[in-house]
Amino acid sequence: MPYVNCKLRSEVLQRKVDIQMYFPTDLPDEVGYEPKGTLTLLHGYTNSGDDWVQMSSAARYCADNALVMLCPSCQNSFYQDSTHGAWKTFVTEEMPMLLSRSFIFPHEREHNYIAGLSMGGYGALYLGLSRPDLYAGCASFSGAVDVSMLVDMYAGSPAAKEFYEVFNTTDGTLSDDSNIYCLLERVSKLPENQQPKIFLSNGLQDIPVYNIKGQNDALWSKAKDMPLAHIKRMEWDGVHEWNFWDRSLVYALDYFLENGYADKKHGDWTAEVY
Repeated sequence: MPYVNCKLRSEVLQRKVDIQMYFPTDLPDEVGYEPKGTLTLLHGYTNSGDDWVQMSSAARYCADNALVMLCPSCQNSFYQDSTHGAWKTFVTEEMPMLLSRSFIFPHEREHNYIAGLSMGGYGALYLGLSRPDLYAGCASFSGAVDVSMLVDMYAGSPAAKEFYEVFNTTDGTLSDDSNIYCLLERVSKLPENQQPKIFLSNGLQDIPVYNIKGQNDALWSKAKDMPLAHIKRMEWDGVHEWNFWDRSLVYALDYFLENGYADKKHGDWTAEVY
């Protein structure tokens, strides 16, 4: 079966972690059934990896492109190594190592991609830019890409307390290692062939309650002037919801793979009216 609900026992986290997986290995011969790459999809705050399977067409898009899909459930971790658990280490190192003991899938850097929505959008950029040696591309959909701005918005709330603990900060200031601006600057200094492709999307109306558009505007105002070899931003009408993220995934895959996938989907979505 191509769909697998996996529970991994993590040593670095000292717990079991749920991972939803899809393997494009049961497709017809004319389509091909050898995986050509791996896409890790990260979930948003208060949610889980199940969402990508239940709420989106991600598995179908991965099938179209012969990609293995991995959707780990990482709690409200912002994918950090913190007192809440070593989630960065788990996703980037332990999870691929443990899965490779039971499954055959591509995980070489040139075939390895990571993307996410909202908190997972931050996470995909954070992990992809922290470990450009592991990922050929990273994509943020409606990403909470400026966490300091987010913390300021939630000052005094229970969520802010959790943010402070996760990021080990007392005043909302992030360390350079967790700050997307600083990570972009580091990556911009790498040779072009060592820089991952970076994709950003946000809805024009995605303002309440996280000011996602404002966060992405602020990041883009800095990023567009950096010597980054591969970066793309897209905006269109939309808010913080699955129709937007589903479409974003199509554009991100098209950008990563350079195979005309978005044009193909545009054709699929167009119909004659009789």
